[in-house]
Amino acid sequence: MIIRPALAALEPLEGLYAPGKAMGGSGATLSTLLNPLIYNFLIISGILAFIVIIFAGFSYITASGDKGKIEMSQNMLNYGILGLIVVVLAFLITRVIGAVFGFKFF
Repeated sequence: MIIRPALAALEPLEGLYAPGKAMGGSGATLSTLLNPLIYNFLIISGILAFIVIIFAGFSYITASGDKGKIEMSQNMLNYGILGLIVVVLAFLITRVIGAVFGFKFF
């Protein structure tokens, strides 16, 4: 029981972790590990920024002239647009880093 975990470091990845075979097993590279993580993070972040923008617009429409709600809605819209810009820049930065270091992102 105790010896098995100690010897686990000597076995190939695909023998211990089933998804390791799908990632290439011993031939897996850093880009095969990072690519789905970065891709999913960027998609989720973009969707959340878009939802914030939609919610800000709805909040602005339903503010009915209240100065505090209008200001809150404008700030929310600004932050949503800024978040969307950050997501697009993150996508571009990962593409540039991938090109420089030879990773095949997306």
